[in-house]
Amino acid sequence: MFKKALVIGIVALACLALPALAQEPTTTGGAASGVRWGALSAAFLLGIAAAAGAMAQGRATSAAAEAMSRNPGAAGPIRLMTIIGLALIESLVLYALLIAGQVSKL
Repeated sequence: MFKKALVIGIVALACLALPALAQEPTTTGGAASGVRWGALSAAFLLGIAAAAGAMAQGRATSAAAEAMSRNPGAAGPIRLMTIIGLALIESLVLYALLIAGQVSKL
């Protein structure tokens, strides 16, 4: 059921985007006015990256806490691997921040 709703949503979004793709490009000699798509896409990128990073960190922490409660003797290695994993997850969010900084200039 979820897949069917997702496909219908994507098709509806594509149908709504078609008129925007058919527009003629404007050739005004003055300053550009309107929506700054670079800034908008950068904000969208950061929102998605932050949400995905937060969900991944929550899942990793939850799994590590469960693993340490099941086997307290392995708490040290589990903690070390969890900290390394959290650092890698956070680095992906920081890469998204760098990319958003470059995209916002468009």
